[in-house]
This record gives sequence, C-alpha cells and structure tokens, in this order.
Amino acid sequence: MKLFPQGPWFGLTRERLLLAGWTCAGLLALCAVLYTSAQITLALEYQRATVLLQELKIIQPGQSESSLKPFILHYQGIRAEKEPGRYDDSYALRIDPWHLMRPLPGPGWAEPAYRWAFSGLGSWRRNLGLRGWTVSGRVGFADGKVRTVSGGMVLEGENEWLMTEWYYGAEIPAYRLANSTENGSSGQAPRYEAHWTHLHFGDGTGEGIVSSVTPLGTSEELSASRNINLQCLMSARGCHSLCDLVPDAMRYRRKHGGAWGWNSGSWGMQPHDCE
Repeated sequence: MKLFPQGPWFGLTRERLLLAGWTCAGLLALCAVLYTSAQITLALEYQRATVLLQELKIIQPGQSESSLKPFILHYQGIRAEKEPGRYDDSYALRIDPWHLMRPLPGPGWAEPAYRWAFSGLGSWRRNLGLRGWTVSGRVGFADGKVRTVSGGMVLEGENEWLMTEWYYGAEIPAYRLANSTENGSSGQAPRYEAHWTHLHFGDGTGEGIVSSVTPLGTSEELSASRNINLQCLMSARGCHSLCDLVPDAMRYRRKHGGAWGWNSGSWGMQPHDCE
C-alpha cells in the first residue's frame, strides 16, 4: 500500500516539488520583508517619541498657549475628554505604533483579530524583539497659559508591563502628596513626589512609577522625575525592571528612603532586586 497515492493531488512530481519549494521561499521572503518593515517603523517611531519627550520637558508653566500651537499640531494633539461630550483645557499627544491605546483602522473584524494576535502570540512576538509600547504627553492650560505638563510611557519589559508617568506644574496637587518622598524643608511647599503603582494593561499586569515635580525642584529631583531610559523602547530582550526604566528615580529613592511595591511578573517571574 502506498502512503501517497498517485493522482493529480498527491503525486510528488518534480514540478510540484519545485512549486512547493518556491512557495516556501516566497513565504519566508514575505516574512522577512514584514519583519524588517516592522523594525524600521518602530525605529522611526522611537525617534519621534524621543523628540516628543524632550520637547515636553522644555515647556514651562506660564508659557502661552498660542506659542505651543505648532507643537500640538505637529503631534496631532487632541482635546482631552474628561467626561463624555465634555473637554477640559488640555491636549493629549500620543505616539502609539502598536495601536495599544487607539483602535486599528479598517473593517470591524480587524480589531478583535489584531488584539488576539498581539496578546495570544505575545511570547513569540517578544522573542523576535517586537515589544509593544506607547508614549504619551499632555499639556494643560488655564486662561491661555500652560498650567501643567506631563509625559510618560507604557511598554513590555522582560517579564511584565512597565510604566512611568511624570507631571510638572507650579505646585503638586494635594491628592498626590500622601506618598511624597520629598516634602522640602519645613514651611516650604513640596517640590517632588513619587509613588509606585500596580498596573493592569490589557490582559497583562505590571508596575510603574508616577512622579510629580515643580520648577523649584533641584536638578536631582527633576532628573528623578522626568529622566527615562528610552533605550527600553527598542530593547530586544526588554528592560528588566523599573530600575532599568527610571534609574535616576531609583537612585533618588535609595538615597532618600521610601518604600515601593513589587509585582510578580505577567509572562515571566519578576525578581525582587529592584524593590
């Protein structure tokens, strides 16, 4: 009995073997082109994200709204919505190459299929060095002048989602001071605050650092709040922990004290070496 019966579908002729070989070669070439295109796109978006975060750090409270219109238009900033149908006096800016925070354009069936592929094939994708991330910023205004500026990112680390957000304004809101790590000298308004937060993102978990700083902050406090290791966005292996993502904030915490939390990791065991 023959394993492959002869006939128009099962006969292993030389022509069919050649066709199968060329088909496999074509599919491999297509995969290589798509992978290279993805890496190039991410590299270009990484450059945009780097510039966006640097420009956000230059903006100062009291700066006129009109002077920032070109910046907001360049990054396609949109009015931030605080309630359905109601908008506050701030603009949200985002660089989101993986569409983590916005729907995928196209037919309705494409969105759930893409979400399934992104999450369901996450381990395979991360092993290829294609790690998801999104970078955001916001500029808030009051009476035509800058009131607050914020920036941050969410990204896939080695074992879990990692996040950092910073807020910069003339004063730190009272609701952020419960976990303040630096309250300034006696009688002075606090200049810097940072706290750890547990993160739920999609179907994964992680951890992050949220910090606030004022223009009166020292250079050490400004660096601890706003300096981010942007290489984490393009790291094939993925940044190991918050110590890698915000090293200045970690050095400040260890120098000045303060307890932060710890997460077990979402797709890999997260060690305790960054507590």
